Amino acid sequence: MCIVVFMFYKLFPIKYYEVVLREAQGVDPLLVMALIKVESGFREDAVSAAGAIGLMQLMPSTASWLKERFKLDGDIHQAEDNIAFGLFYLRYLSNLYDGDLEKALAAYYVGPSRVNDFEREAKNYVKKVMSYYKIYKTLYFWLGWGNEDHQR
Repeated sequence: MCIVVFMFYKLFPIKYYEVVLREAQGVDPLLVMALIKVESGFREDAVSAAGAIGLMQLMPSTASWLKERFKLDGDIHQAEDNIAFGLFYLRYLSNLYDGDLEKALAAYYVGPSRVNDFEREAKNYVKKVMSYYKIYKTLYFWLGWGNEDHQR
């Protein structure tokens, strides 16, 4: 039994703890862990076939838009900046969709203008992130994350 529990902790790690806590600003850090696990498997140097970069798999065009529109500064090739940009974008999408987390996640995956075009693909992505989020909440309930202080 202990080996099984240990394996779950190994498969669902907590990484970049301080950065995530600093940048969360209303987003449950455990959701961020689930999102990073799905997006990049915690690989800082991950680059998708589509060109998405880093831990949170940001498209360079999205990062440029965020920099221009919101005057953000940073390099998405750097882990801390990638997390900061990814969380800023997720909060933006959450506000855009009136706090609807599933729609925000779908838009994070396919882009806000394409959510309806990729409905099935986006649903599968959201389902995976939310499943991982539930696992994280079960494994790390003792951290006290997921309470009102970190949720919208």
